[in-house]
Amino acid sequence: MQKRSDLSDVQKGMIVGFLAKGGSISETANFVNCSRVAVVKVYRVWQYGTIQNQRRGTCGAPRAIDDRGERRLRRCVRANRRATVEQLTAQMNQGATKSVSSTTVQRTLLRMGLRSRRLVEWMHLPAGQCEVSYSSQCMCVVRRAPG
Repeated sequence: MQKRSDLSDVQKGMIVGFLAKGGSISETANFVNCSRVAVVKVYRVWQYGTIQNQRRGTCGAPRAIDDRGERRLRRCVRANRRATVEQLTAQMNQGATKSVSSTTVQRTLLRMGLRSRRLVEWMHLPAGQCEVSYSSQCMCVVRRAPG
């Protein structure tokens, strides 16, 4: 096993490439034959060390829904889990100085990981006791079956 100071530039490049490709830290350490700590440190130096990578988060236009807006949108979703994207857009635009489109709201929901808004307490029902229906806005609604 080699330490980080013993690695050549080629091996450091292999570490960065393997991790960027989606490999795990342990797989990368076995592939390059070095310690996992060395893999983490090399990748961290590459990720935050260069000026290009430090400016990565500041490129492009500013987001229409910032962190505060995401928290507000999350509260709106928690308040009404069956709301459509249009209803959430209306709630977001109510009293806001800058209005957002329904496409922006839908894109933000996807980025936040809210792809389906199933009710948590009904997800553990046996298969015969629930039915799933899909609305036109790609929202999944779970209802108890009659009976």
